Amino acid sequence: MRRPTLPTDASSHDDDVVQQAATWFVQRRERTDAAGDAAFAAWLAKRAAHREAYDRIAATWAALGALREEDIARLTPRPASPGRRFFVPRFALAGTAVAMAGGALGWKLLRDEWLRTPTYAQRFETRRGELQTVSLPDGSTVQLDTATQLEARFFPDRREVRLTHGQAMFTVASDARAPFNVFARSVTVTVIGTRFAVRCTDTGLERGNVRIDVEEGRVRVAAASPPLVELVAGQTVVTDAAGRLEPVASVSPADVGAWREGRVSFDDTTLAHALQEFERYTALHVVIADPSVAAMHLTGSFDVRQAASFIRALPRVLPVRVRSHGDMTEIVRAV
Repeated sequence: MRRPTLPTDASSHDDDVVQQAATWFVQRRERTDAAGDAAFAAWLAKRAAHREAYDRIAATWAALGALREEDIARLTPRPASPGRRFFVPRFALAGTAVAMAGGALGWKLLRDEWLRTPTYAQRFETRRGELQTVSLPDGSTVQLDTATQLEARFFPDRREVRLTHGQAMFTVASDARAPFNVFARSVTVTVIGTRFAVRCTDTGLERGNVRIDVEEGRVRVAAASPPLVELVAGQTVVTDAAGRLEPVASVSPADVGAWREGRVSFDDTTLAHALQEFERYTALHVVIADPSVAAMHLTGSFDVRQAASFIRALPRVLPVRVRSHGDMTEIVRAV
């Protein structure tokens, strides 16, 4: 814990005392230790004004705990939208407490703490084969694909979602005062209002990659390596395994987030990759021992709920045979 530097002589400026008191107040709420306690006690004993300023801030802070919800809504700079509930931490009112107790310098000191404190935080997760749609308190919605994990955190000046695994479709409510950022591995997607999909899975050639598809609007994508790129509707970009952005490509807006309708689309995709995509939704128990069979390519749109039918139909589109061994299925080259 970084401690404020104690002045070598008594300060005669009230704002300096308030600023020192506010610094101690914030830091002692975060963490205390023996050395910190001793330094704080020395500061209090140095001048009566130190004790008075600290007690004034602490008393005002304590009084905030007795406020009613309507009082909190008036004091919080970014209140909840009608009909929606935000979590309003007490630190969101810290600036008000210090401003009431000692003036503008106290507010400036605690403003950064207020901006670092989320007004909303929630984790979401789907299991294999499960889809979920969640509504966020700003009016945005997120549709989670199978086996997806993400966390949403809103702050007074920004909205953040961290996608740790899987893929999700975002419909973002416009709010220029609070940009909406999606973090996926080394990629940051920034948007004001649009619909787009972000994917980061560990299947096949996509291991370590991130993909962004835009259905509507415009997004800005930043990755581990510059430059930034802007995507509009009908555009897509992926990263390589090192997190660098590859060239922007085209995608049909109708195909963005096709999984929302229970479908997967393949465009000259290897058979091995197609089966791995089906595996994200259901256990297939399929074996391909021949690398040349695994490398065969196919194109089409398929129902993720009909994986067994997809496998049975493979001999009609590829030179392969399907053999069953108990619970296991093997795909081999047709003789």
